[in-house]
Amino acid sequence: MGWYSLLPTHLSDIEGWISSIFMLLGLVTIGPWALLLIYDFAYYVYRSCAYHVPFIGGKAQGKRRPRAPSLTQRPSGRKRDAPNVPIPPSTAIHQHELAPEKRSYEQR
Repeated sequence: MGWYSLLPTHLSDIEGWISSIFMLLGLVTIGPWALLLIYDFAYYVYRSCAYHVPFIGGKAQGKRRPRAPSLTQRPSGRKRDAPNVPIPPSTAIHQHELAPEKRSYEQR
């Protein structure tokens, strides 16, 4: 191997195999994530370009840009009503949670 080898000279072949195995394991681990990032970026560029291309893109046809779904609006555009959840009485503020300046003199 190189100058910084930890093993004796006669075991340099084993050290080479070990380093190759770890490089392969690193590629197997990082490779799919890198491919997904590259695919995601390429797909974003394709969608952006396809939207802005004159005569055939979505902008030329009067279509709106795609938006992420909203949690507060329905697909029809109407707002969703917030659920009426009753607050149980156990969540009320107790006397020991009040600040000292708000307590009466009898409670100190």
